[in-house]
Amino acid sequence: MKLCLSIAPSTMKQALSRLRQCSQLADLIEVRIDGISDLHLEKLLKRPRPAVIITNRRKEEGGQFTGSAKEQFDILSKAINLGAEYVDIEMSWGTEFVKKILSDPRKTRVICSYHNFKQTPSNLLSIYEKMKETGADVIKIATMTSDITDNVKMFKLLNKARKERQRLIAFCMGESGQISRILTAKFGGYLTYAAQDIQEFTGPGQLTLDDLTNIYRIHTLDTRTKVLGLAGNPVTHSKGIYYHNRVFARRAVNAVYLNFLVTNLNRFVRTFREYFTGLSITMPFKQEVIPLLDTIDEKASSLNVVNTVIFKNGKLIGYNTDLPAIERLLRKRTILKDKNVVVLGTGATSKTMAFVSVTNGAQTIVVGRSAEKAKAMAVELHCDWGTFKDFPTVKADIIMNGTSVGMTTLTASDQKRLVPKDYLHKGMIVLDAVYNPPLTPFLKSAQQAGCEVISGVELFEEQARIQSKLFLEVL
Repeated sequence: MKLCLSIAPSTMKQALSRLRQCSQLADLIEVRIDGISDLHLEKLLKRPRPAVIITNRRKEEGGQFTGSAKEQFDILSKAINLGAEYVDIEMSWGTEFVKKILSDPRKTRVICSYHNFKQTPSNLLSIYEKMKETGADVIKIATMTSDITDNVKMFKLLNKARKERQRLIAFCMGESGQISRILTAKFGGYLTYAAQDIQEFTGPGQLTLDDLTNIYRIHTLDTRTKVLGLAGNPVTHSKGIYYHNRVFARRAVNAVYLNFLVTNLNRFVRTFREYFTGLSITMPFKQEVIPLLDTIDEKASSLNVVNTVIFKNGKLIGYNTDLPAIERLLRKRTILKDKNVVVLGTGATSKTMAFVSVTNGAQTIVVGRSAEKAKAMAVELHCDWGTFKDFPTVKADIIMNGTSVGMTTLTASDQKRLVPKDYLHKGMIVLDAVYNPPLTPFLKSAQQAGCEVISGVELFEEQARIQSKLFLEVL
């Protein structure tokens, strides 16, 4: 599979400079010429230069070209005559336009493209078949995702094209479509596009060249590559893609770990079941995933919270790696028995924290925004409860935050003080599950008060080590 670096220069000076800079970075350079104000094709295509795709799109196609259809045809014909390796033409320009370009004597390969910036239509197969009839050297289909399961339609299309030996570029656009830009390498895609940095994206959901090569190791992916990843919403700031892909690279394992932006977990698991080998589960799905599993590890079952799923012997098996991670981190610092522990929040992570505390003999209080939710969790775990409004007066030895307060993604109005200013004291152990930023406002306050802190980064890495062992067992 080829890796194509896409650039959209605004002047010839910029275009020539970018071609020189990028000549050794990728297999191909796509030059979006529609934004070049002083276009000079002879200079642009003069050798020596890297192999290029010349693309000239109208505004409604995501480009900036405002000329006539004849001018568009003349520009592409000239690029062919000047020896461009590829030209990209839109199927929407009409069959006559496509066939006219194809009829020119040429060494240039023609990419016939279909773009849908609104959705992934249900008739992808018929679109593919119609595009095949043009006789184009390469077919390109790019559509917007309305749900992550749209990617599977592209996987199936790529499999079909591979069997038919048809060169096909196929991917979904948008954040939930990013996985198809990576996994196209597994399913036989002809090429995938990348930007040199985040300031130069030329399509929704595009990834950088550095991410594709250094995080996902795209040139190593093939039909035998095992797929793992994080299922949640949001997933953008997850550290899992860095941690697990580093492990796979270090151990020379043919596997890749991705971010799955999921809106409907049931639909995702049902659709992707045959495609993934392992999953990390994050908010808001740590309890919702349980009915979808075939079996659950004993501790995860007692807790009724799952953050890890592996596919083994045809079955989905659930585990909770947060639980042993929290337990290990606390035991390194103290003995939990008879300690006073305050757990902040009523979500799945907070429940795991409270479970660790209760089962190790600590006096535990769950504090939540909702009295109803805090009381329900406390009744289930046989501990005390309170609300942030009426914060417990008991002086805690350990305080653990399982809420999202402190995340950099939250708005200013959501960044509330977790505990009263004078509650933190010297000798207290404070654990925060939030790892972005590594040192949250809560942990900064704890440090200033003389507390011993355990960051979300430390918690993440501890549970990831345990999780990684489970993943490697099925790879």
